[in-house]
Amino acid sequence: MDPHPDFAEVDLPRSFDLTSFRMTPLTAEQVDEDYEAVMSSAHVLKGIFGDWPEGLTRADDLTDLHWHDREFTCRRSFSWIARDGNSTYLGCAYLFPELGNRGKARLVTWIRDMPERAELGTALKAEMRAWLERHLQRSIRIR
Repeated sequence: MDPHPDFAEVDLPRSFDLTSFRMTPLTAEQVDEDYEAVMSSAHVLKGIFGDWPEGLTRADDLTDLHWHDREFTCRRSFSWIARDGNSTYLGCAYLFPELGNRGKARLVTWIRDMPERAELGTALKAEMRAWLERHLQRSIRIR
């Protein structure tokens, strides 16, 4: 699998710190933690990803996590778990380069169902956007 042309020469780190979050890899090693977070927040995610995760099994999630890892390694798309200072799984961030539309990428974030979800979601999106703009140092527009 070839890298997306905008990211062929870009090495985004698997782990890094933002102001309010510790970003860690979203890989198959986190399947139990990810599956629990996804299923406990299914109603939140359906608003972001259509009907997903309706009908998702742990085995399906494991397949998805392998795919996210492969896509990251091949520089096709990028995904991270957002954690707090106690390493609690708060949600995820994804960067999807737009296929067939050079110079643009879509940032998608979500925070699991919790009382402070709205505030954390706003912070995660803003901090990720600022980090990506600094880190990429390219003319890739993040939407």
